[in-house]
Amino acid sequence: MDYRAIVDSFLRKYDQHPDAIDMAALTATFVSEMKAGLAGEPSSLMMIPTYLSADGAIPLGETAIAIDAGGTNLRTALVTFTESGIEVSDFTKRPMPGTTKTLTKEEFLAEMVSYLKPLVRKASKIGFCFSFPAEVQPNHDAKVIMFCKEVNITGAENMMICAEIAQALKAEGVDTPVSFVLLNDTVATLLGGPNPGPGERMDGQIGFILGTGTNTAYVERCANIKKLGAGFETGNMIINTESGIFDKVPMGEFDRRMDAASANPNDHIFEKMISGVYLGLVIRQTVMEAARQGLFSAESSVVNLPEISMVEVDAFLRQPYGDNVIANCCASDDDRELMYTFIDRALDRGAKLVTVNMAALMEQMDGGKRMSAPCRIVVEGSTFHKCFSYRERIERYMKAYVNETLGRYYLFTSGDDVNLAGSAGAALLNA
Repeated sequence: MDYRAIVDSFLRKYDQHPDAIDMAALTATFVSEMKAGLAGEPSSLMMIPTYLSADGAIPLGETAIAIDAGGTNLRTALVTFTESGIEVSDFTKRPMPGTTKTLTKEEFLAEMVSYLKPLVRKASKIGFCFSFPAEVQPNHDAKVIMFCKEVNITGAENMMICAEIAQALKAEGVDTPVSFVLLNDTVATLLGGPNPGPGERMDGQIGFILGTGTNTAYVERCANIKKLGAGFETGNMIINTESGIFDKVPMGEFDRRMDAASANPNDHIFEKMISGVYLGLVIRQTVMEAARQGLFSAESSVVNLPEISMVEVDAFLRQPYGDNVIANCCASDDDRELMYTFIDRALDRGAKLVTVNMAALMEQMDGGKRMSAPCRIVVEGSTFHKCFSYRERIERYMKAYVNETLGRYYLFTSGDDVNLAGSAGAALLNA
């Protein structure tokens, strides 16, 4: 049986084959959407100004408070940058306020004050990684749009979060002046990678998250951010692209089926084609239709495959004959080889799309022009770091397209406690 020929023929019939992705054309479209978003014109990319700079070296020996507020946990710590890396002290990890019970805004502020009071005696600059919808302000604060991700806090809409926490600290007798810098997790990722050494140079910076979801941030010349208007003509600024909502990507039949069945149809299209929580569902739609058409054995139960994420895909790729949900749906060696080939093609397709995202950012910022000074891409997310062979495929396409076709160079990097390090770095560079 020619498994590859069978799978490729099926995928081409439904516009789901990796070859359907024209990387050059899609890169040009992505860049065009970036430019439109920077100009304040209609675009599927929000291109959100952060009013934060990545310029300069983070001062060594100075300590900042880092807050990482996510959908599940709230982490706080003191972070000091040293020549050998970061030092984290006074670390605490608690349930995010509003996850165990509904809180009023006042109760939320009281909890935040109780966590920060012991820390502000030791540092006055605070980097706040806030992973919820908010309108970032030029003064590094943000107006809360809403809390979500199972966090229930009433009366918090339109709260200027940093200013109100500072006021609550003062009301509790904290006389030390504090300065806040608010950022999201993708910007924290960009800032949180290891500092380049004294003998290293970089040409451009990108923060990239590929986990349950996806997003990218990068450093842009302020002169290109036309929607900011007067007063921002010089210097550089980090831009949060919100790349997961890019919607000019050609969808296949099974992308459309998965999207239609999702909780948010016609939204976050790009994210649904590459990230951990969605790509598994696209694979599921694909192999279930293949099973309905008789490509798998009659004894298999692929047609009834339950919902899967990339966690289950990873388990199958590592142990195709193991005890896992996908392997258990296969009844024969042929079934397993067909399943493996379908997943292989899906990961290749995802890797091409990830490469387009990186290429477009590097083209827009004109970064990575020299091999000796690559663009630094700081990556976080379990789908990139843990999913079997996904990173290797991404790096293969990056080499073939970004290096060899575009003549640009990059360095993938990561680090420990990236969100905490990035939040503290943002405060030390911008507060």
